[in-house]
Amino acid sequence: MNYIILVFVFIIIILIAYLLFLFKALSDAANQMDEIEKNPERNRQLKGIPTIPRLEKLFFKINNIYTARQKERIAFQINEKKIRQEIENISHDLRTPLTSILGYLDLVQDSASVKEQEEYLGIIRNRARLLQGFIENFYEISRLEANDYPLEPEVIKVKGMLTDTIVAYYQEFEKKHMEVSVELGEKDTYIIADRIQFGRVLNNLIQNALKYADEKFILKQFIRENQCVIKFINDKNKLTENELRNIFERFYTGDQSRSNHSTGLGLTITKLLVEKMKGSIEARFEGEYFVVELSWFIK
Repeated sequence: MNYIILVFVFIIIILIAYLLFLFKALSDAANQMDEIEKNPERNRQLKGIPTIPRLEKLFFKINNIYTARQKERIAFQINEKKIRQEIENISHDLRTPLTSILGYLDLVQDSASVKEQEEYLGIIRNRARLLQGFIENFYEISRLEANDYPLEPEVIKVKGMLTDTIVAYYQEFEKKHMEVSVELGEKDTYIIADRIQFGRVLNNLIQNALKYADEKFILKQFIRENQCVIKFINDKNKLTENELRNIFERFYTGDQSRSNHSTGLGLTITKLLVEKMKGSIEARFEGEYFVVELSWFIK
């Protein structure tokens, strides 16, 4: 009988010790959670996890929640910083032509010469068109990112559109005294895309080459692994590795376009259009050349 009582007392002591251990572990966890909530930016987690399987599993789940929340907070901070930067860039892009317009309006008002007034009005007209282009780009990219951009896919003969587009810019290349090389595949290649927007992508990329290339432009089209590949190649000028990595980013301030009366949205819009039409686009350096490569699956 005494033996049974001793065993019973021993079991009770073990249970009490176990409960005290659990109480201490939970109390420590609660205190740690209070500290974590007070200083969430430290990215801390629960430490001193007990070796009791069920409690260990619970603490691991809590730490997973903290990890996920920390990632969300970091992503939110990055997005918040991007939004602030974009607002700053938008303000800059809108303010610059608007300030110029207001300045020339004052000159028109103060000028007694009809010839000067006409000259100033011409400048005002150009700045107003530039401002209109900025606003249209802002509106368009918001529609593209919100999937509010209807497309009309159809079968497109790639070689024909490439030929028509490059011919349309012949005089512009001549003015810049640029060497132009066109290498198109022998066979006609067909893809499915929106004809108007595909043409716009081609125009955007050729205009980009005209802006930043100095000497040479190469247009290539060929078939690779059942895909139609189109390469726009030009001398990379002063384009840096950092600019290359960010070249499709919205309002990227390192983009040279910032000094050329551009929103820096041209390549961003191009990328969104290509992806929306189920194509792919990438930019890279190949030796001394800057290359933008498009690819679509062949119809």
